[in-house]
Amino acid sequence: MTKFFPRTFAKSETGSLSVEAVLVIPLLVWALTATFVFFDAFKTLNTSQKATYTIADMISREEMAITPNYLTALHETFDFLSKSDGANAVRVTVVALREDPETLEQTLEKEWSKGVGGIEGHETLDTLRDRIPDIAVDDVLIVVETEQEWAPSFAVGLASYRFREVAIAWPRNERQVKWNDS
Repeated sequence: MTKFFPRTFAKSETGSLSVEAVLVIPLLVWALTATFVFFDAFKTLNTSQKATYTIADMISREEMAITPNYLTALHETFDFLSKSDGANAVRVTVVALREDPETLEQTLEKEWSKGVGGIEGHETLDTLRDRIPDIAVDDVLIVVETEQEWAPSFAVGLASYRFREVAIAWPRNERQVKWNDS
């Protein structure tokens, strides 16, 4: 029978693999899970951006007036393209830069703004003004805003998030995109 001495115990390497495995395996599992969650977040962001630009491009090519049914169909298209069944929302705002012929003062005006999926149209352009690029007088812009919910599959330090995307397009076929309530 060997006597227990602190020096011999400290030099002994028996059982070190088991101790290392107990320490490292949880870290490896967490790292793999976190990689999966971060990838899913960036994939959702990328898909949301592409779906928003697609919606903006669809409206920019439209030759007929936009109707509530068309806006609902755009919302369903966004749901399909973003591959989510969450609480998504789409808002379309058409703005134009107008010039007063007497004073030559230029003002950015909202032509119309409508939302679907739990989001309302803009009353004023205060929240959009910093996102709208410089445009020429009488130019018209289509501003499409989307919102998409995202929740992590595993708890690795990321909280749920609502992705908000903005895409700006110029009308291609007409100088102005019209709204028709019927």
